[in-house]
Amino acid sequence: MVRLIRQSKAPAPERNDRVWELLPSALWDLDFRGPLEWIEAQGCHDADAFKALVRNEPGALTECLNRTRIHHVSAGAVSLVGAASAEECIRRSLELLTAESKADFLRVLMAAFRRERDVYLETAIMTCSREPRDVRVHWRFVEGDDGRFERAIASVVDMTAEHELQQRLLLAERMSAIGTLTASIIHEIKNPLTFVWNHLRSLQDSGEASSSEAAELVHEAYEGAERIRVIANEITSLSHGGDGPEVETVNLKQVLDSVIRMAQPEMQHRATVVREYEEGSLYIRGSRTRVSQVFLNLIVNAAQAIDPGDRMQNTITIRARSTDKDRVCVEVQDTGPGISSQLLRRIFDPFVTTKPAGRGTGLGLSICRRIVHSLEGTIEIQSHPGQGTVARVVLPRAARAQRPLTVPPPSMSAIRRAARGKLSVLVVDDEPVIARLIQKALVDHDVTTTHDGREAVALMGQNAYDVILCDLIMPEMTGMDVYRAALQRATPVNERIVFMTGGAFTQRARDFLQSVPNLRIEKPFDLNHLERTIYEAADIVDPK
Repeated sequence: MVRLIRQSKAPAPERNDRVWELLPSALWDLDFRGPLEWIEAQGCHDADAFKALVRNEPGALTECLNRTRIHHVSAGAVSLVGAASAEECIRRSLELLTAESKADFLRVLMAAFRRERDVYLETAIMTCSREPRDVRVHWRFVEGDDGRFERAIASVVDMTAEHELQQRLLLAERMSAIGTLTASIIHEIKNPLTFVWNHLRSLQDSGEASSSEAAELVHEAYEGAERIRVIANEITSLSHGGDGPEVETVNLKQVLDSVIRMAQPEMQHRATVVREYEEGSLYIRGSRTRVSQVFLNLIVNAAQAIDPGDRMQNTITIRARSTDKDRVCVEVQDTGPGISSQLLRRIFDPFVTTKPAGRGTGLGLSICRRIVHSLEGTIEIQSHPGQGTVARVVLPRAARAQRPLTVPPPSMSAIRRAARGKLSVLVVDDEPVIARLIQKALVDHDVTTTHDGREAVALMGQNAYDVILCDLIMPEMTGMDVYRAALQRATPVNERIVFMTGGAFTQRARDFLQSVPNLRIEKPFDLNHLERTIYEAADIVDPK
């Protein structure tokens, strides 16, 4: 959109050849007497008459352009259009105008008729190499001795980088919105997956299929549900960086296998995946989520560098090895087209990308470098055109840590179970099938179910429950609201709540889970683990 603004500015620079050679700004000094005299010769004495002339004579604008003479151009103008010299810039300036900038020139002429001394507009031009440039132009008209406009100074600022930045920021916002939407979709998938996966598992374990063919179908369906469960949990883990500990001992091979599965849709039609892992386990210290983010980004980048359709001729190789007793190295190598040396020097700069417009923000590698440096590691990219690319990450190695117990050992649980007998359990979940599934699984306990948070609060006022299994995200009254109601009771029971979640996909939910010490169980959950969890919760509230 073009904006024309009347505004007084400082006088235009004098016509001094030496001054113009030194000016870094992109400036054009133009003689406007020719076009204005020609317009008057056509009988146009005001803007409306000139507008009618242009409407009736399509060649009028071209005639005005051809009669415009350029006295001087600055060094900045020569650089902006990529000319070899000031002479070439003057000679080619008019041919570098686009259809848009020619139309804007008409607006400049109209402004001259209206005696507007200053005109501002945004338009587009071409460079000598035919590359488009978005520019902002300030036209300043200069009066002659007779008081008529005879000269104009055009000050041009390249806005291409700013516009590209704006587009990338918009793309980043859209990607963020898509990420939030994906997390909410995963949450919705996990609810039905919880009972589908558990029902299929029960059918498979029972061995009650009517035939071997039916048993095979049940087994294949269970394997498919298991794959969906693993992928859904990995996506949830990756998207909820703040939910887990900031620093933990991370099994590097498990992380790599996980992100390879997540990147499989990008790789499956482009390249064959080759794993070259050192024997034994490799551990690092850091956030599993952030480490996963780094390698997922590198593997997806490698895949997207290769055109789809020739999978057997291309490979993406992931190597993991120890470099010495204190460091581990991971390499992601592809057989793509490689990266030019000019782009490679800037590859970690924000908004620099090798991908086509709309395919990436250019933020991925910048974020990866920040994460790796925060882990006291290094990252480098090696590439040559036609020879593929290698991304190399080196991180401090960690000794294997003993995994903390999050549930009581089986023997201890059995003792406590025998001592306790039945537990009184309230199940709050807006999915009736999940509530029934839990009720059947906890058949040895006294289980009450409800699908509404408000009813759950009422039941807590009428009964004393050992454990409350509560879904985190529910319509109308959420698990967070149930927790607050339990906290405000005369005898608070908030500590008895175990949250069931298919993924805290809102910032409010993530902040809430970080602020409370309650146990939680991730959907789709294993029913045996569910029973161990309620015993752990009961022991925390009422230790024996």
